[in-house]
Amino acid sequence: MRQPGTAYQGHPGAKAMNDPCGEFVLRLGKAQVDAMFERQDKGPMIDDSEFIPLVESVLTAFETVVIDAEVVEELWGFAYSRYDRACQEADPSFTTTDNVRLMRSYLLGPRRISRRGR
Repeated sequence: MRQPGTAYQGHPGAKAMNDPCGEFVLRLGKAQVDAMFERQDKGPMIDDSEFIPLVESVLTAFETVVIDAEVVEELWGFAYSRYDRACQEADPSFTTTDNVRLMRSYLLGPRRISRRGR
């Protein structure tokens, strides 16, 4: 177990959390996102246009029940980094910015951005 007041494991820009409930929610959300990406990695793969909205639905559920916006933003950041990692493994020529933009183009909700040619 990590010491109170230390940054949460391994996410760049992670901030220290003093709220045990927030830490639990963050661990739970990351575990769910990780499980989804691990299942996707093992296959059969679901097309990103269908898979990313599934990830979005999990994260949207956290947005509706979590009061701390910082926790929600960290969960989204974690999901973007998981997607970036998967994209880098498939084609390392694209940048993290490219991969996050691509992921956001598959979203259905307010975080969606319009898709431009990749």
